[in-house]
Amino acid sequence: MTDHKLTLAMSESDRTLKLLTGARSIPGFAIDVQQESIEDIFVKQISQSAYDVSELSLASYLIARGGGDARLTAIPVFLSRSFRHNAIYVRSDSPWQHPSELKGRRFGFPEYQMTAAVWVRGMFRDEWGISNEDMQWFTFRPERVPVEIPATLTEGDIFEALAEGKVDAIMTARRPPAHLFPASGEGGVLRRLIPNVWEAEREYYGRTGIFPIMHLVSVKAQTAERYPELPKQLYQTMLDIKDEGIAGMLETIKNYTSAPFIWESVESSAKLMDGDLWPYGIKRNRAQIEKFITYLQADGLLHRSLSLEELFHDSVLDT
Repeated sequence: MTDHKLTLAMSESDRTLKLLTGARSIPGFAIDVQQESIEDIFVKQISQSAYDVSELSLASYLIARGGGDARLTAIPVFLSRSFRHNAIYVRSDSPWQHPSELKGRRFGFPEYQMTAAVWVRGMFRDEWGISNEDMQWFTFRPERVPVEIPATLTEGDIFEALAEGKVDAIMTARRPPAHLFPASGEGGVLRRLIPNVWEAEREYYGRTGIFPIMHLVSVKAQTAERYPELPKQLYQTMLDIKDEGIAGMLETIKNYTSAPFIWESVESSAKLMDGDLWPYGIKRNRAQIEKFITYLQADGLLHRSLSLEELFHDSVLDT
């Protein structure tokens, strides 16, 4: 019997590499891996449904579904999660040390609707007492899904704009270039806004239980209709790969990464997160996805509430 061909596009990580390299497979399917940047993957999938399976921005997926676009479905495999306190930068000569001090300032995002930006604006409101109307927003690339936004689209590079004083602070998922922000995080033109940022992120998690989801896995709706067993198979395969990746980081016969203190980091994370460092599935993530939906609504990017039952494929609703 000939395997069914699936086009697949994802970034490389310990959560995806075995699938991308063919070390793990999905029975009955031949995977055709598409090599693209993560930004290109997002644009092609949300605008064209270009892949049978792809990594996708949580915000873009929800905005599209809220607007009635049902070309994609999803499984609760969250390939990117990140606390974004550490992604807020200012100039090193800036006087500010806390987000609450940025009220009324010029704040830049790569894109207004990007998931990280939605989380950060939600934290400005919930954590730091600053409303959307209190800030001057700037963006540096066109919006992936056409939406009206209260931000000024600006030409040029977001990092250089901050360095040159064209904006007062930025949030960016990508680390600034080394000539502006050295590997040590100190002594460059730019610095992180929050001095004790790693402690701030742990405190945030301990108080809220939120480890912010950035990306999920989308499946073309036509593909899921043709192969209704695929979403659950894919979920289980990717869950196994993720769990194996975490186990690999804990193996002390060799260092799984090039980070010297990785075992200390993984063990302290396991202690803080009750053993589940990177939860997949709906049950463990329902509350924060529902909160994120309210953030999208507060931003004016989503004009109706969404239930998780309409967002995820029927076969994975019990996960």
